[in-house]
Amino acid sequence: MQTNDAWLDIGGNSSQGLVLAVDFTATGRPDARFADLLELAATGRPAWETLPQAIATDLGTGSATYLDRWFETVRASGRPVSAVLGFCAGATYATALADRITQWQEHAPQLILFDPEQANALGLYWQFHLSLNLFESIVGAEEIGRATAAGHEVLESTEDLEVLGAALISLFREVSGAAFDILDLDEETRAEFTDSFTAFVAYVVAAGEFRSTDGWARAVAFSSASPHSGLNRLRNAGQEEAARDLVARELRFDCEHKDLLRDESAARALAELLTAQDLARHIRM
Repeated sequence: MQTNDAWLDIGGNSSQGLVLAVDFTATGRPDARFADLLELAATGRPAWETLPQAIATDLGTGSATYLDRWFETVRASGRPVSAVLGFCAGATYATALADRITQWQEHAPQLILFDPEQANALGLYWQFHLSLNLFESIVGAEEIGRATAAGHEVLESTEDLEVLGAALISLFREVSGAAFDILDLDEETRAEFTDSFTAFVAYVVAAGEFRSTDGWARAVAFSSASPHSGLNRLRNAGQEEAARDLVARELRFDCEHKDLLRDESAARALAELLTAQDLARHIRM
């Protein structure tokens, strides 16, 4: 059920504080979602998840536009926020959103980040690669190989996320357009696919405006076992101490990145963290 033009209701209806989850979900996404995790956690807490594609469907939208819409909608609701969650590059938005909420309400919301990462070119290219693979059975491996090679060439030639994003969108539209012609899809269905991918790229490119991870120092990080995801990316580069010092606490789980938000152990840990925070606030009161 859609809550408004910025958030999707994915939680329960208890009277506890609102949980906000920052992520980009779309039809066909292989990664688990916060809705999966919260269902497993079974806390009954009200929870909203971001709808980035309702805010921007093209490049050029700055991170402030996303944050302003998300924050103002929550503030207008008048509902206290108990926790802010962020997945992957959504960790950067989640941290900034939690900072704004801290200035508005009496208690700072708990910040919990899942495989937190700053937006980066390689991650954006990898998502492009995964998205193109959906069309391989339609247009053939040769066409997919041509497009991925062209995208990789741009990846190697620039450090500008917006330049890379524009190139990947163009390549995606070429391949998807050919696939849609073969399938004889109507314009509405075509637009749904292309707009979703473009909106995702816009979301990641805007996230790249966050240059600092200082705010992560107060976060609890949930890490998967995937070596190139989240804090494990630093470990894989031999920066164990940097990974350890980046957050206040890290919980590690034996699952792949794409399964972190459906891992039962992670769900139990999330429920325990939220309950512990409620107890701590009750004691302070």
